[in-house]
Amino acid sequence: MTAGSVPVRRRIFLATLALLVFWAGCHAIRPHGRRLRTVSPNPLIVPSDDFETLWVKTVAVLDEYFDIAREDRLARTILTNPKEGATLLEPWYGDSVGLDQRLESTLQTIRRFARVRIDPAPGGGYAVKVEVYKELEDLAKPERQSGGRAVFDSDFPVNRTREIVGPIPIPNGWIPRGRDNELEQVILARLRNQLFL
Repeated sequence: MTAGSVPVRRRIFLATLALLVFWAGCHAIRPHGRRLRTVSPNPLIVPSDDFETLWVKTVAVLDEYFDIAREDRLARTILTNPKEGATLLEPWYGDSVGLDQRLESTLQTIRRFARVRIDPAPGGGYAVKVEVYKELEDLAKPERQSGGRAVFDSDFPVNRTREIVGPIPIPNGWIPRGRDNELEQVILARLRNQLFL
């Protein structure tokens, strides 16, 4: 290996890496390779009386983005398990819609879960309401904190009994960040394509 070949390899590696990041960013902007053009109403009115077909196709579309936690046909509700948001390095997942959502999921720990309700519509057919909620992880301390061990000795913990007076504080875990309208629109568009085409 000559001294001149190392910079060429480094340049090829950096060019390839830049191309991959550019491709991931472009793919992140367009969910599943295409830009969302129309805005679907939420709830989506489906002019069909076939509840079974609607239920099966809704579960199939949701299963592309989340793992299904519970299907309750009597309550007409589908709940999913929380899923951590896709990052810039995971362009094959479609749950982070847009470059800003992927960048946020890359820099923070974000998770999403969905709740879908299928109710009879007043004019006939069914109304499919998709709600996707986003949460930010809340840690009491940094996950890999090692500086405190050098300062505080934890070999002999002090036993303290405390009585809680007043309201019980909410435990650390996940901070609600509201609904993810972009992912709701992607799911509704996929469902509309599955039902009407």
